[in-house]
Formats: sequence, structure tokens, C-alpha cells
Amino acid sequence: MVAGTEHGAPPLGGGPALPDRVALLLRDRILSGELAPGTFLRVDRLGEEFGVSQTPVREALQSLRADDMVRALPRRGYVVAEMTRGDVADLFAAQAHLTGELAARAAVAAGPEQLDALRDHDAEVARLVAACDEGRDGAPGAGGLEVGLALAHAEHDFHVAVNRAAGSRKLAWLAGCAERYLPPRFYTASAAWRSATRRSHAALLVAVAAGDGDAAREAMSRHVLDGRDLLLAHLDSIGFFVPTKES
Repeated sequence: MVAGTEHGAPPLGGGPALPDRVALLLRDRILSGELAPGTFLRVDRLGEEFGVSQTPVREALQSLRADDMVRALPRRGYVVAEMTRGDVADLFAAQAHLTGELAARAAVAAGPEQLDALRDHDAEVARLVAACDEGRDGAPGAGGLEVGLALAHAEHDFHVAVNRAAGSRKLAWLAGCAERYLPPRFYTASAAWRSATRRSHAALLVAVAAGDGDAAREAMSRHVLDGRDLLLAHLDSIGFFVPTKES
């Protein structure tokens, strides 16, 4: 199987972060099961699909190789790496632990200005969730894609604000590394995830306002593990995982 142009993705445009944007879309397709393990990734076809030159595509694939999401085959290009069900579960367990600890520290350390910033970020997430719930994320053309991407970015910014409030740079960096393995657009397209996210944010904000580290840790960890359960159920349903001899 070869990844080609059948997805009809709109051009990504220019900008210094273009390889990162290509990598983001490819990660999302891999982790949502759209690009199955063993799929060959053609640089030229991906460039045509995204409306970019081959250079940012190559840079994106090198980034994915460093994350162990694709493998480079001598003289053949790149292929999506295998991933077991245990691999996915482990990634989410690490993310839940790291972000839970950061949320607990944020609840203790956050001042009024940081709490206001969290509420502002949450309000933007709520606005975009409402746009998706109204069906604008399912509209044809680039508009629907942009709403989903905007929600993914807003959710990312909310988590960054939590991490900043925690005041733990290295722990936040580790959490950011783990976050790269999550498929944001898969989640933003899910009504169940959007609803769960609003509940998790509300619980987290209450905990931070009260300075309750344990409640903040629980709210954030549950948020991440809800995403794990949703993704694993989806990947199981499409037969993403290759059965092992033990299974």
C-alpha cells in the first residue's frame, strides 16, 4: 500500500513551520489508523497532496523517523512503522502521568492571572467545540478542516497554559514529547471526545481555582485516559493491530 493523493487535502501554504505542519498531519493519519503499518510513504505524492515541495515532506518524515513512527528503507523510501496495542497504551499511560503531575503542580502554584489565562484558553476551546457540534467541522472543503485544526491548536494551547502554571520546564518538555504521539484531528472530529473534554476542563478549572492538586491530577489524567479508550476502541474496530503469536 502506498500513500498517495486520494485524500484530497487542501494545500498547507508556506511558512517556517511547514515541515512541522506536514508532520502533524501525517502523525494524525498514522495514529488514527488511516495510514496502516507497512504503508509506503512517497515523498513526491505527499508533496502533491499537501501542495508543497518535497523538501518539507522529507524533513517531516525525518522527524517522524526520530519519533519511531516511520522507518527508512534503503533505496526505497519510508514506511509506516509497526505499533502494538501495548505501545499505544504505554504512550497514554506516560502522558497521563506527566500531565497529571503538571496539573497538580499548577493547581498549587497558579495565581489569579494564570487562572484567568486558563479560563480564556478554555473559552476558546468551548467556542470551537460549539462550531464543531454545529456541523461546521463536517463541511466540505478546507473550511471544515480548518475548524478541526483550530480546535486542536486551542486544546494544545490550553495544555501549554497548564504546564506553564506548573513552573516545571523539564517535566513540561517530557509531556510535550509524549503529546506528539496523539492524533489531534481524530479527537476533534469525535463528538464524544469534545463532550468529555468540556467536562474535564471544567473539573480541572474548579480544582485549580481551589488549589486542589489531587483533584487537578485526577481530572487531567482522566482526560488523557478517556482519549486512550476512544482511540483504542477505534483502532480495534478497524483491525489496526497485527495479532501476535501470543494473542
